[in-house]
Amino acid sequence: MNRLMDRFRGHPTGAALNGRGIPLDARAALLQASLAPARITREAAQALAQLAREHALDGGRVVFHREEPALALWLVVSGQVALGTLREGRLAQQTRLVEPGQWLDAASAWLDGRPLEDAVTQGPVLLWAFDVEAVRDCCVDHPSLADALIRLLAARVRCLTEGTLGLMLKDAEARCATWLLEHAEVKPGSDGSKTALVALRERKRAIASQLAVTPETFSRVLRQLRERQVIDVAGYTVKVLDVDALRRAAGAPVGSRAAA
Repeated sequence: MNRLMDRFRGHPTGAALNGRGIPLDARAALLQASLAPARITREAAQALAQLAREHALDGGRVVFHREEPALALWLVVSGQVALGTLREGRLAQQTRLVEPGQWLDAASAWLDGRPLEDAVTQGPVLLWAFDVEAVRDCCVDHPSLADALIRLLAARVRCLTEGTLGLMLKDAEARCATWLLEHAEVKPGSDGSKTALVALRERKRAIASQLAVTPETFSRVLRQLRERQVIDVAGYTVKVLDVDALRRAAGAPVGSRAAA
């Protein structure tokens, strides 16, 4: 297995081995943003930034494997990384797409265990890895960092719990509608109006996998919502025509903040 993984795994870049490719203040600011809404001091962010080991990887490379020990916390600086189940060198099932400024795995290393999923790059990426023991020492010196990491992990647990409840209680249409609401971005129009748009950055098969439905079911739900004039689909962009109707389909209260 290790020999197989070596063929896919990238290695730390030479000149930027310890995260020196980006100025310290910029690295600290990125870390503060990644831990928001919790606030960490500038000194704590700089101390954490100095622990970063920088990895520049091409697409299709394995960042970590679920059968290997988790020794670090991982942050995506640029590019995208998919999480899921790797079989024969490719993701057979994708559960999540992690984008810049998001933590790829900030939990497994604390448990002295292994990641629950495999992580594979979706194109060129820049990643920062933080040795968990070094982060532990940094938390002792900077309590605001410890508080921010606790909040980060608590938010992730809550998100996973909400997702589990959604899979248990919602039908396929409600799950898809909820996903659209969660990923909708409000764009201002030239006439002062506002439009909610969803960019489909992942393949429909990957999105369907996250929602525990088949790709055919996901496409069918989009088609039904379009026929009811709730949404419009053009290429890889979904335009929300009736936000309240989409909220009703998701089982969310009309007038809630999602896609507001």
